[in-house]
Amino acid sequence: MFTISHHFHGIYSCGCYGSASCTLNGTQCNYQSNESCLCDCCPPCNTCEQFLKFNCLASRYIKHYTLSENQSDIIIKINVPMKPKYIIDERTGGIVPYLWDPCLRRLLPNGIYLKNDNNGKYKLIGVPKEKLEKTYFEISFKAPVSQLVTVNFTITII
Repeated sequence: MFTISHHFHGIYSCGCYGSASCTLNGTQCNYQSNESCLCDCCPPCNTCEQFLKFNCLASRYIKHYTLSENQSDIIIKINVPMKPKYIIDERTGGIVPYLWDPCLRRLLPNGIYLKNDNNGKYKLIGVPKEKLEKTYFEISFKAPVSQLVTVNFTITII
């Protein structure tokens, strides 16, 4: 598992309750010992492991986000700089600000990385260094007002 962290944190609408304060679907555990209590009830307080391994609070993920130009299938050439792909809101077409602590389900290809512009706007950039068959990627971000944002896409490098 690969994690990129940035120390920008927006305003939460909740406080951290503890890593075992809720079940996977968000039901409060009320300080009872329970094997299904694997998540923090406040979404931004969970770790990448809680999101990726346990799928904590998956019902709260907002999934109407994509990469620039609504590209969910990226095809790029080896050793050629890719055009930056920002995280955008499909409803408005606008670049999404105030994201932090991205969790990647798998490593990005060699030479491609996420870059934060220090305003919580992330973009996928780089120069791919090796060929890659069509491969699925997922990145989850923490966002203001206790939101979780997920972006899914594929990359093919020819």
